[in-house]
Order: sequence, then structure tokens, then C-alpha cells
Amino acid sequence: MTVTILLTAGAYALVAALLLVILIGTRVPLTLKALATGATCAMILWTYHSIGELRGLPTDSEPPRHFRMHWARVVEPNLLMKEKGHVFLWLEELDDKNYPSGTPRAYALAYDPELVKKVETAMGKIQDGEEISGTIDEAPTEELDDTAETLAQKAKEGARPGGPDSGMVGERYFDFDPSMLTFGEAAAPITPEKDQ
Repeated sequence: MTVTILLTAGAYALVAALLLVILIGTRVPLTLKALATGATCAMILWTYHSIGELRGLPTDSEPPRHFRMHWARVVEPNLLMKEKGHVFLWLEELDDKNYPSGTPRAYALAYDPELVKKVETAMGKIQDGEEISGTIDEAPTEELDDTAETLAQKAKEGARPGGPDSGMVGERYFDFDPSMLTFGEAAAPITPEKDQ
């Protein structure tokens, strides 16, 4: 990670040096110089915000469908400070044979009382020495009373939809329906059968 961050900083230094050469050493129209300067500043700000994945911040991408949970942290909402709560999970993706298929990663989810109950129960089991795995099932089927009128009313009231694709733009966490999440004791990896 440090090498990637250093290479990114070096690339910005090179871009800034090239921009300085363009601004000082050429007879480019003033509007083009201003556009080049603005584009460089915008690129620096855009990359600074997108480089969060490299700096160890929790990801706002979708958690894996099958994972081992290593730890969690619940941050309660603070109504006085108008801060939304979060649930941070440290997960490691598992393949279909229960082997780890990646490195552990921090995920940020929206605070939800149902999610907090499930996470606290799983944390208690982890503290007791159990290994906990989890799965996120497909989105539940819509209830029969969800007609066009009730869906329009929910949209008008500002209700956020559930499901794994309901992340809101501009929020630094991924929102999903907590009823889709289940925790359980981690199953042993499936090993191949030996030839006799």
C-alpha cells in the first residue's frame, strides 16, 4: 500500500511539473491554461477522495455473500450531533468450499437495530472462542400488498428500499436489508477425497 501511495504522489508531482512547464514556457491561450489548472486541481481532489480504499477506510461496496466474521464495531447514532450510526464489520470472503478467498476487509453498513442485534450476538460467540461465518441471502420477495400505489407512497415518504443494491449515492456505507443476513458457526473447509 505504501508503494502505491508513494507512486500516486510521484505521479501528481509529475503532472504538476508538466502543468508548470505549460503555464510558464508556452504561448498557450490563457483560457486553456486556466482549464488545465482547473482540471489538475479537480483530479487531485477526486483522487484524494477515491484513494480511501488504499488508506484502509471501510469500503462502501457490497459485502461478500459468504464470509467469516473476525470482528465488528457498532457506532450508535448521535441525534444531538446529527450523526448517523454505522456498523463496521471485518469480514473475510469464503469460497464455496469454506476456504478464505481473499484478505480480511472492513465494511461499513448503515445502523439498523435488527442488524445490531445480530452483530452483537455474533460478537458474543466470537468472544466465547467460536469461529463465526455469515451469509447474505438474495433479496426477499416483495409482499403481495406492495402495489404500485403503496410503492409510490413509500417513495413519496422517502423510505429507502432494502436489498443488496440499495446503497445511497453520497453515503459512505452500503445499505441492505438486515433480514437477509444470517450468522452461524463456521463450517470446516471441504477437503478433496483421497485416492485409495
